[in-house]
Amino acid sequence: MLIDFKFENFRSFRKSTIHTMLANSSDQKKENFFEIENSANQKFKILKSSIIYGANASGKSNTIRALFEMLNLIWHKPKVDDELRIFDPFTFNSKSEEEPCSFDFTFLGPSQIKYNYSFSVLFDEIIHEELNYYPNGKTTRLFTRNKKSNSNSIFHKGYLGDSIGKKEMTIFKNQLLLSKFSDDEPHELLTEVYLYFKSYEVINPTSEGHKKFLRRKVDKELFENLELKNKVQQLIKEADTKVNGIDIEKINDEDTNLRFLKNNPFLVFGIHDFFDDESLKGEKSIPLDQESTGTQSLYTLGAKVLSAIQNGSVLIVDELDTSLHPFITKMLVMIFHSEKINTKNAQLIFTTHDVSLLDRDLIRRDQVWITEKNEKGCSELFSLQDFDGLREDSPFEKWYLAGKFGGLPKIKSIDSLFQLDE
Repeated sequence: MLIDFKFENFRSFRKSTIHTMLANSSDQKKENFFEIENSANQKFKILKSSIIYGANASGKSNTIRALFEMLNLIWHKPKVDDELRIFDPFTFNSKSEEEPCSFDFTFLGPSQIKYNYSFSVLFDEIIHEELNYYPNGKTTRLFTRNKKSNSNSIFHKGYLGDSIGKKEMTIFKNQLLLSKFSDDEPHELLTEVYLYFKSYEVINPTSEGHKKFLRRKVDKELFENLELKNKVQQLIKEADTKVNGIDIEKINDEDTNLRFLKNNPFLVFGIHDFFDDESLKGEKSIPLDQESTGTQSLYTLGAKVLSAIQNGSVLIVDELDTSLHPFITKMLVMIFHSEKINTKNAQLIFTTHDVSLLDRDLIRRDQVWITEKNEKGCSELFSLQDFDGLREDSPFEKWYLAGKFGGLPKIKSIDSLFQLDE
């Protein structure tokens, strides 16, 4: 369960930026947060969802990008000569391009133990990496790794802490030590931490490439998991899409007439009522690709929502409302808030332009974040709870649209666009 994440000098964010999932002291909308006691008997109030608003180019997507790039570097070890895509420092400053990009995660991991994981990247190497945990409330170092000054070696040394064997390890300079415990060095505790991060899912429904990748992933998952498939088709039906169910077929690789499907061996169909004039005659199936864009989006995104609920994982989505009606977007958020449905502490973090979600009956002020870019091109991230005088019953949507929180585009007169004179 995510507690907070920090990042610094990444893309449009120059300064250290923190996003927290810790709830404030208010007991309003108790269904919107979990009350958890960790292994050290410390109590946490952790939010089930978080919404990020802001004008175009204000930094919303870069917040999600920071999460994705950090996770991607954990999931996929680069080759020894690969560049580090995650090194993407703030551009509009003479010093920032030679300073490291830094990332930091605090979370409740296996056995409800609190962990903190951080690393910094400069050009083509990891210059710092550290993993600590707090099984008894006190800091215990699991491993650390730092670049030696004036060293040009392609190898770095990492050191396991005293509590897990005090071992020295060798790692390529552009690979994370944590990733080594995915397969190279199985370890009862550290491999569990790696698998914790593997449970995260980051989605960008606006990217055509990612949409195709996600579609293949969902098709396979639903084909192999009948329980999840049934829940997804029920979700699609309840969303009033007029689709009664879904059918998934796997194509035989030897079928030469369907070789074009080699990148995705599954065919998905939507099942509809079939009529003879006004009387129901039966059912008819059409390929999912012929359904509306919204139905296709709900199929893939809905599958990931329900998978996160089923596994108690963290789902991160850029532009959650893409191709979806506001009522359906709200329904997806409510799934995470439901005490009956979300029993395994799943969390949702997403960006959106859908201001209808700023519903004081749906969300708390500590769930709403806003990005804004200043005159120097630096993005800033802040929460509604940073505003004095804002109560849980305040009209969030009205005040946001009135510009009281910032995060809105500053649109000038359209007359100047066409050089019109009065």
